[in-house]
Order: sequence, then structure tokens, then C-alpha cells
Amino acid sequence: MLKKDSVSNEVEPTLERRTIMKGAAWSIPVIALAVATPAAAASGDTDLGAYHINGSCGILGVLGPGFTLTAGPSEPLPVGTTVTIVGSGVANIGAFSVTGGTANVAILSGTSRQITLTSAVPAGATIAFRTTLSISVAFTLNATTSLPSGYVATGGKPAASVSATTILCSAT
Repeated sequence: MLKKDSVSNEVEPTLERRTIMKGAAWSIPVIALAVATPAAAASGDTDLGAYHINGSCGILGVLGPGFTLTAGPSEPLPVGTTVTIVGSGVANIGAFSVTGGTANVAILSGTSRQITLTSAVPAGATIAFRTTLSISVAFTLNATTSLPSGYVATGGKPAASVSATTILCSAT
């Protein structure tokens, strides 16, 4: 739209209210998209997706109780990923073995261990940590995972447990 200046008789272009509203309407989706961007993408962290750790009761006299750690379907679990296992109900949670990958098992105390991956677990693959503790005694084991700096896991399950009585075992 053009507007005539009454003092100088010059014609000046002006913005109509509708033009301003159209521009504002188009900017709202752009602003909403920027707000919806995940924090991980903004921070530059690598998203490992839905990796998970699960408790396992094992098989009495054959396979000890413990945990399985499975990498997400599209990204490997990196070297330096840790699993901290804390037990209760017993004085010693036993020796832990590692199958399906390589990891260092550190004894923190009689009732706690820290397992650190020394090689990556490929996408979709599983590594297992089993104790010599028998499910015929009462105990509880809780495991929590920690990722190295620069990694996050959207939809992951970072904790698990195994609980045994003298007659029943349950795992999450």
C-alpha cells in the first residue's frame, strides 16, 4: 500500500497490518521447531538410543545370577561405559565373570563391584555379567549404568535388579 505525505507530496510505501500478521504466522512454526530441538542435539552429545540393562536370576547350579547389558539397535555402547553393582543381604556378592565382550571388574567392597567396558559392545549385541553367588541364599543386587562424557541415551533403561529369597528369584 502507498501513503502520500501531506507535507512533501511524496508517496511512501507502508506495511499493512495483514502483511505483518502473515509474517508472524509463518515465524511461529520456526520458533516452535527451535524450542522442540532436544538438548542432546544442542550439546553435541552422541545419542546411543535405547540401550538397556536387565537382571537375570540364572539357573540354580548351572548359571549364576547377574545382569545383561544390551546396546541399542543403531549405536554401540562405548568403551568406558560402567556398571556399578551393589548388593545387600550378604557379606560378599561373589566374583563376577564377563561373557560376550570385554570389561574390567573392579572390587570396590565385599558388596559392590564396578564393571567398565574395555571394548565397545556393538549395536544390538549383549554382554553378560554373572556372579558366583547362588540364588539359594537371600540377597538383592542393584545395577546402575553410567555413560562416558559426551554420550546420552534417549529411551534407555539404565538400572536393573535381581532379588532372591531361599525359594524365589525375581529380576527387572
